Amino acid sequence: MRNEAMKAEELIKSQKAVEKWRKTHSNIDSLRKAYLVSIPKQVWASMAFEGEPVSLKMLEEYMESKDVRKDKKGK
Repeated sequence: MRNEAMKAEELIKSQKAVEKWRKTHSNIDSLRKAYLVSIPKQVWASMAFEGEPVSLKMLEEYMESKDVRKDKKGK
């Protein structure tokens, strides 16, 4: 029963975090841009967790060089 309660609490906490994230962006383009900006940090943390650390700066520069932060319309 305790595990189920913890799962429910974690679910509520996660749902609140998602709601907060969505409210901070006025439209889908703003949300998409924020997500793309967060990718290097997510990759950096994941690689460090797996024992294969990489430079956050290098990941950010890679994203910029590939121009993946822009949508197909060039925005």
